[in-house]
Amino acid sequence: MSSIRPRSGAFDAARAWCRAVVTTLLVLLALPAATAFADEPGPTDFLTTIVAIEPATPALHPSIIGGDSFLRLRVDRGTEVDVLGYRGEPYIRFLADGTVEENRASASWFVSRSRLGDDLPADFVDGADPEWHVVATDGDYSWHDHRMHWMSATDPPGKRPGDVVLQQRIELQVDGEPVALVVESVWMPAPSEVPGWLGRIGGLVAAFILVRRPNRWSATPIAALAVLAFVLGAWQYLALPSETGPRTVWFTVPLVAAAALGTVAVRRARERPDALLDHALLLLGGANLLAWGWMRRDGLSAAILATPAPGWLDRFATAGSLAPGLVAAGFGLYALLRAIVAGEPATSA
Repeated sequence: MSSIRPRSGAFDAARAWCRAVVTTLLVLLALPAATAFADEPGPTDFLTTIVAIEPATPALHPSIIGGDSFLRLRVDRGTEVDVLGYRGEPYIRFLADGTVEENRASASWFVSRSRLGDDLPADFVDGADPEWHVVATDGDYSWHDHRMHWMSATDPPGKRPGDVVLQQRIELQVDGEPVALVVESVWMPAPSEVPGWLGRIGGLVAAFILVRRPNRWSATPIAALAVLAFVLGAWQYLALPSETGPRTVWFTVPLVAAAALGTVAVRRARERPDALLDHALLLLGGANLLAWGWMRRDGLSAAILATPAPGWLDRFATAGSLAPGLVAAGFGLYALLRAIVAGEPATSA
């Protein structure tokens, strides 16, 4: 009794087609999606500093996050501090036990949700009783404060880089006594373009090696770029207080890219070709690397980046991720679509 078996060629073609479809769907599900995020610290051209505490108060430890994005205040335990809002209303208070509370009925809370200011709701009641919400328990808190940064998307009129664009006082009550933080913001000169151009050149070289000189090491440079992007993203995320809204995509997107492109590099180094899988990984890794660089593109021309990492290194990695990310994603997508149409695996790059 003989069994009926499908023709080997037809069976292989059908199996390749199914693998291509499934792999493409999985890759598309894993690609970075457009998401709305909070107004986190971002690149800026202005540097705000606290030039004085009047009168000097050793229990206060203020600092600026992201050039001019957030005001951070740490208060020693045993000291009570009331931060007055833009209209002199109760805004934020630091209790003696380290508890920090925010008045979400204050005008300052409503208009400080974004860098350039939000409108007050139609039903807002000026002078309403405070609605205190606990926002920290360690006497350390960061918030947007429009008194410490330039409140416009356009350049300050009549000013140029190097000029002071604002000087303001942020009024506090410390154990019932008036204290002011005096802040000053300076328009900073543009950063050097050298790191960005070096990154672009390095990225183009990595893209060329990936698709034009295929060998066991050809995926290593782009995988290394993805690892560098992950390190920079994680470094920035971990350095910023949670209330400033650091974005997980800063490190999760390059982590996916590093994992996918690193797998391609390891597979090629071990000479284990699987064209369909490798191209799917190239699409996944390239798209995420490209997305990471595109999200951070404003930092290429901004004077100050909201990260403790060296600015030149961040700009180098950002510029260097765009070309190889685009090439890897485009090449991988083309190969997968060709496999679907032809019903057979594409040749390995």
